[in-house]
Amino acid sequence: MANVMLLVGSVYGNSSSVAEECAELLRSAGHEADVFSTASLNDLLVRPESVLLFCTSTTGQGEMPDNLYPLISELRERFPLMPERRYGVIALGDSSYETFADAGRQCDELLQELQAQRIGDVLYIDACETADPEGVAIEWLRDWMTAL
Repeated sequence: MANVMLLVGSVYGNSSSVAEECAELLRSAGHEADVFSTASLNDLLVRPESVLLFCTSTTGQGEMPDNLYPLISELRERFPLMPERRYGVIALGDSSYETFADAGRQCDELLQELQAQRIGDVLYIDACETADPEGVAIEWLRDWMTAL
């Protein structure tokens, strides 16, 4: 079974709620799952076997939420190549904005640059299309877990 670190970027709590629901499903399937509302690069480095699952909304003009920004900044600054690291991204947003889900896109692009291996496709959850982001994430996660 896998060890999954859920790394949350949230302003109003939707991403946190999605991450908590995902962690519950992962645990019920026998995986270890920990939710981090703040994390540092050191948290990732001391758990090299962990699969990363970013769950983030976008704020402002396409910016990273304040609680995820320090980790992303540290990854960009120190640029630790992670060819053995696997990851996934759940990106929440509102498609009525030009910067729809940009924080999730930025996470994915950065992890690709760091040579991490993405599991499946990025999940984009549009607030204009669903009132149940947790339900959408859980359906996606069931598929995603088969690759762990």
